[in-house]
Amino acid sequence: MNKTFKYGFAGLILIILGAAYKPSKDIEKEKHPNVLVIMCDQLNYEALSCYGGPVPTPNIDRIAKEGVRFTKAYSTTPFCSPSRASIVTGLYPHQHGVAHNLGFKQKEGITLEDETTGKLLNKKGYKTHQFGKWHIESDSLNYLPYYTDQYDYGYQYKKEMEDKGITVRKDDGKDWMNFYNQFWPVEVSPYMKEKRDYLEALWADHNNKDFPIKMGRLRLTPEVWIDDKLANLTVDRIRSATSDNDPFMITTSFIWPHDPNFVPDPYYGLFNPDSLQMPASQFPDKKFDNSWSRRMVKGYGDEGLKEFMRIYYGAVKYLDDRVGKILAELEKQGIIDETLIIFTSDHGDMMGGHGMVWKVNESFYEEQAAIPFIIRYPKLLQPAVSDIPVSLVDMKPTILAITETPFEQDVAGVDLIPFLTGEKDKSMAPKYSFCERIKPNPNGSREVLEDSKGSFMVRNEQFKLIIFHDGDRFFYDLKNDSNETENIINDSAYKEQILELENALQNWLDETGWKGAKINYLYRS
Repeated sequence: MNKTFKYGFAGLILIILGAAYKPSKDIEKEKHPNVLVIMCDQLNYEALSCYGGPVPTPNIDRIAKEGVRFTKAYSTTPFCSPSRASIVTGLYPHQHGVAHNLGFKQKEGITLEDETTGKLLNKKGYKTHQFGKWHIESDSLNYLPYYTDQYDYGYQYKKEMEDKGITVRKDDGKDWMNFYNQFWPVEVSPYMKEKRDYLEALWADHNNKDFPIKMGRLRLTPEVWIDDKLANLTVDRIRSATSDNDPFMITTSFIWPHDPNFVPDPYYGLFNPDSLQMPASQFPDKKFDNSWSRRMVKGYGDEGLKEFMRIYYGAVKYLDDRVGKILAELEKQGIIDETLIIFTSDHGDMMGGHGMVWKVNESFYEEQAAIPFIIRYPKLLQPAVSDIPVSLVDMKPTILAITETPFEQDVAGVDLIPFLTGEKDKSMAPKYSFCERIKPNPNGSREVLEDSKGSFMVRNEQFKLIIFHDGDRFFYDLKNDSNETENIINDSAYKEQILELENALQNWLDETGWKGAKINYLYRS
């Protein structure tokens, strides 16, 4: 297809810019390691065995055992597109302006004008690849010249599956889940079928009502799902880059364990629902009781929640096997220690916590705000577990520091490496973690307006403060109430601790240029 026709005028301009975009060939591979970012979508870190979770994940555990595993890592927002834009720009959503998922309320995404990690490394001479979920492209654009072989669910994979007839719905008398206009054959448990009429009525006003009523066993082989394809693409690029002796940056962005909640055998049968331990926290605060995350669990009950959990755990195990395939190829090519590996997720999933699933609620609970974050690069880093605060905005400056790549635009993140090598004392590391939800510009642009509303989370070693745009406030003692079941915001005994976090939040907002509505503090004047 002609790219001018496909991408419109904006695409034409970027193609012209791309034609003049000449990567440097002057690069010494010995001094500049390969970069592999393995991302998941909606992965609750507490599912992983290296974080003490119930799913045996030996391959991800290996990265953790041979690298640095962070215990206080956070998404910039518990939402896909904004957090992914933070990863590539090093900025928080209120700075880069991607406030909502692309294709919905948000119309403007990342363009060639943004100084992203991939853009800078490509210009340096790296072969740069984006495989899997991207989700930060503008509606008029799915083309950036530094990603020459991008492979995405909604574009290349969709056409491939349709051409093979795999996702063309068939009248076979069984269930077919509509997942963004691709139809997947699913076998639904008898219990969930009994709940169908009720759930269909509950979700009558939702565009994705197939998700809750058709979760179950995917009636296909494991190799058909996109995440297997992504692992294979990654393996192929590692192999070809090694033979060409070119340094690479590959972002492998898996979809699972994000919904739709189906998984094929043998993964569907790995976890017996009756043996699964229910989450310690069973109920959310009343503020979130009417959210889709909560309504779904109330609709299908404990047995339905266990069905969800067995599928979620199966998807995590599936994912770990694909990570193993990638690590095996790096080892086969003899470059695993020459490659900086970062494993993380864009945000978490409630995974049954507080009686909720998915991320379709406005909370900042640990289940969906916190993320797994692991770095492996034995040339610089000794195996360790670190409790310094880490954010997705730290990825850009950290990767660029290790690859000795300069950048011009300001970032909100920090280079993590000096705190891990001892070059900088841990006391100099960031003291607070931040997470946010900001309302998108009504025109869908990236401009943050003066009346833009924001909800914010800030935490230190022990306490977490949340201030919502409607004035609601929450304060948790994470040391003594790790499940966040008791909101102690009105306990005057914690005035000093609350005020500390209020001051930290406002200082951070000032430093990062918050332009939106004033925050309604409890103690800070």
